[in-house]
Amino acid sequence: MAEAGRRGASGAGGGKAPALPELERQVGTMALSQIEGAGSLALMRAVAWHGVLARLGVAAPLVVIHDLGCLISGAGAPASVTRGIAEAELCEGWRLLLVELADAELVRSQAAWKHRDAMVGVVLARILTSVIPQLPEAVRVLRPIELPTDAANYLRIEPSTAFTRYDQEQALAWLAALGTNRLLPILAAWQLDVDALRLFGLFRGGPGDAGGVDLADLYSVMNSPELADVIDFSMELLPSILEVRRDKGMQAFSIDGYASVERRGNLDDLVLSQLALDEDVFEQKLVDDELFYFTHERQVENEQRTHHVLVDGSASMRGVREVFARGLALALCKRLALLGESVVLRFFDSRIYDGVKVGAQSHSEVPYVLQFRAERGRNYARVIRQLNAELATPRRAGKALIYLLTHGECQLPLEEVQLLRSRAPIYGVFILPRAGLDLPYLDELYRVHVIDREALSVGKRAQRAREIIRDVDAEHTLRRARAGGRR
Repeated sequence: MAEAGRRGASGAGGGKAPALPELERQVGTMALSQIEGAGSLALMRAVAWHGVLARLGVAAPLVVIHDLGCLISGAGAPASVTRGIAEAELCEGWRLLLVELADAELVRSQAAWKHRDAMVGVVLARILTSVIPQLPEAVRVLRPIELPTDAANYLRIEPSTAFTRYDQEQALAWLAALGTNRLLPILAAWQLDVDALRLFGLFRGGPGDAGGVDLADLYSVMNSPELADVIDFSMELLPSILEVRRDKGMQAFSIDGYASVERRGNLDDLVLSQLALDEDVFEQKLVDDELFYFTHERQVENEQRTHHVLVDGSASMRGVREVFARGLALALCKRLALLGESVVLRFFDSRIYDGVKVGAQSHSEVPYVLQFRAERGRNYARVIRQLNAELATPRRAGKALIYLLTHGECQLPLEEVQLLRSRAPIYGVFILPRAGLDLPYLDELYRVHVIDREALSVGKRAQRAREIIRDVDAEHTLRRARAGGRR
């Protein structure tokens, strides 16, 4: 065990490749696997999951990560009979635990969420951290070591041989703790919000990410059961919202002749005068897309706009107001981003927070919406003055549009609202006013949506939110048509 502890300490930092004995020791733990139907590809995925856990600070043996990861991702099933070369009782306890975990909703509904390696790794961390306090101290204090991802390192290692050549007390201690405290991982698996996994699964990022979400943020969301209502409402809205696709923005002309001169085109349509350039200059301009081409198509250059979606994060928004505002903000931002618009999502209470930029392929707004908490009271006059100051900055390019998601007691100075209106149209969404909506600045707003108690009922809230998004979508289409008509 002391030798294993020295190995764990030598791997502190996680960025260095482990020594060959440590790699063989980890592969040797696979001789304890109780999963059948998984092949060599599953082993390499387990190495990727191992890396995610290492970055989250969890030092678990490869066999535990492999078996549990294959189970929750559908890459394998518990073995029908006990396998492994260790003590039969220990291996049987691990196999029976996998059989019990196979009945959890997380495993039964595994086809409903996207099994990116990062997401599987975070789910594994959420389950395994429940067992860490039950491990022997010498194992509990080991620091994680990332394994190499080159498959060639694993082809020449035979697990059963490697198992007998190295000290495997770490793996045996994990299996013993999991078998003895089997209710802990089972409860952790049942407590995981599968809807949250579906929500992140809707956002298709690169093959190695978690939908564009930081691992620490994703892990925090997995550990926050109070976010269930916001997640449920978001799941009502987002599947239909994500079906939108951005138009290419090209105008085609079937008549003879050229429509315009553009920076992009075919070499056959190159403006001939540019052939007189020096060879080096020509090649540099070609690389930098600075050559001119005659073209039959003209790119529709939309007026640059930035949509500021401002969500009231004060204590007055707790409860159903918070659920509706955050779910609507997430869906609205994603809709506008998919339409090709520049979107910034921000919260406010006594000030405006920096927020996040929302893109069609980046999804940092998801944990931002789910996790943001403000405890600075309320000062709406300061908020609007800060916003006016930002929009008055000379360096600000393009046109701004403001979406204000708040409640019926949001008191704003009339003169500041008038000043803001001169700089940007304001869409107001007022959620659950107590006794009607009586605010002196309502006439200054471009659009006003009032969400009453009936609209917040579970059966109608998604319908009402979609109406607001359709209204914004129709306005977007109208602005594009007007912009095209001016050309």
